[in-house]
Amino acid sequence: MRRLAAWLGALAWGAAAAHGAGPDALEPGRPAEIYVAPGHATTVQLRSRERIAAISLASPVVSYKYDKALNQIEITPAARSGGAETNLNLRIGEEVYILLLRVVTDVRAQYLRTFVLAGEAGAEDEAALGRAPPLAPADIDLVEAARALERAEADPVFRSSQPSLRIEPIGRRYPWNGCQVALEEAAQFVDRDLLVFRVRWTNATADALYLDESQYGLRAGGRAVPVTARYREGAGPVVLPGEEQRVFLAVQGYRLSRHNDWRLELPPEADAIGRLAPRP
Repeated sequence: MRRLAAWLGALAWGAAAAHGAGPDALEPGRPAEIYVAPGHATTVQLRSRERIAAISLASPVVSYKYDKALNQIEITPAARSGGAETNLNLRIGEEVYILLLRVVTDVRAQYLRTFVLAGEAGAEDEAALGRAPPLAPADIDLVEAARALERAEADPVFRSSQPSLRIEPIGRRYPWNGCQVALEEAAQFVDRDLLVFRVRWTNATADALYLDESQYGLRAGGRAVPVTARYREGAGPVVLPGEEQRVFLAVQGYRLSRHNDWRLELPPEADAIGRLAPRP
């Protein structure tokens, strides 16, 4: 067990940039969307040692004020209706960061966004993981974490209110009994040192297939990683033709990065049919 813990701790954080991180990470050349509303000011807070050297606005759809002492920008739409958009380009050091501002009149409107720079985000996340205590499986609310992941995908206002949530797309697909099983993404709750992986597949065959959540495994860097908790949506492990199964797998307490080379392990294909066969 000590050898396993040492290997898990050795999986690199430092080499990973904040690619695909949550809504509070800014990367050079990768636009960050911000939804602003007519008649309201939106504050963009930059939590960084660096200060903005220059700001350029692509079109006068909005106006802005930069407070250097607070390192924040107050943005106010000039348009009175939704649908307009523009770029606000920030030069910080030698890099240019792009804020894609969209004027909306619905619930997507955001009034506060907080960002860190990509390079600084990795160090901040690693420090947060180091402070998070290990949890017993019974203490992990995987249902709540899975719901937070899915709400953050659909609701940018909710996502911006979750400063410790990072979402990393994975998009690996695996053939299994005539179907494609997808390891879609990882959500990392850095304040809890909790990784939540979503697996999704649809039974594209004419047979009922059996795949219990206990049969899924995870690997990173070519080594098996213990799954701390599992949650399957639906009533049971038998998936009828045309039905979908979604499973969430949690890994907690190992200080592992969402940027690692995560892969899904599935049972042998014959097991799906064999487990359904009646016993003699």
